[in-house]
Amino acid sequence: MLILALETSLEVASCAIWDSEVKGLRAEIKSHAYQTLTQRLPELVQITISNAQTRLADVGLIAVSLGPGSFTSVRVGLAFAKGLAMALEKPILGVRTMEALALAATANEGDLLVTLYPSRPSRPTEVYAALFQVRNGCPVQKGPELALEFTRLISQLQTREENRIVFVGVLPPGASSLVSELNRGKQVALPLAPHLPSASLIAQKAWERWQRNPKSDNPITLAPHYVLPSSAETRFGITVSLRD
Repeated sequence: MLILALETSLEVASCAIWDSEVKGLRAEIKSHAYQTLTQRLPELVQITISNAQTRLADVGLIAVSLGPGSFTSVRVGLAFAKGLAMALEKPILGVRTMEALALAATANEGDLLVTLYPSRPSRPTEVYAALFQVRNGCPVQKGPELALEFTRLISQLQTREENRIVFVGVLPPGASSLVSELNRGKQVALPLAPHLPSASLIAQKAWERWQRNPKSDNPITLAPHYVLPSSAETRFGITVSLRD
């Protein structure tokens, strides 16, 4: 099965064609499209399809990131994916971005896996984060996604019972010195390079889920997953997004 995946939660948007038969990428395109995402998405899909040497008609499943991330970008990506799925009459799966990012980590059984990336440009030390524990070789999420200052995250990790903590994603400025505090009683593994959410990871997570239960999400009711309120919600005291 060919999976067309979209990831639009951050400033770098990506589109991928992932082949379940070989469990690998046919093609993936990444682009800084934060301010022009609505105009760029059709082009990104077209180029990715061309590079994968296939056709939209050959795609068997559409996967899309649900966030958390930029309020507008997540909604734009999801709306585009839903429209594509309905127009092509293809199944669609929404994937929480943190669950997909966890696939990028190299962790051992029993490790605490911490996924994280920036929450918003105006607060460089605030991150989206989620905690996973590796069980039977697979990351199992422990609790909801968080949006908090990195110092608060470190304080929470210090109270955890796991002896080994593995970080994956993007560390905020000054994180290395803060993480060193955990080394006193725990083993800490930091990413060798920043790892942003990507369409290829979204596709892999969607395939995992499809294998367990080959059932499409409802494209009408599928909604973004947010942790922080939007600026409109903060300003007017209303709720227009889904959060845990």
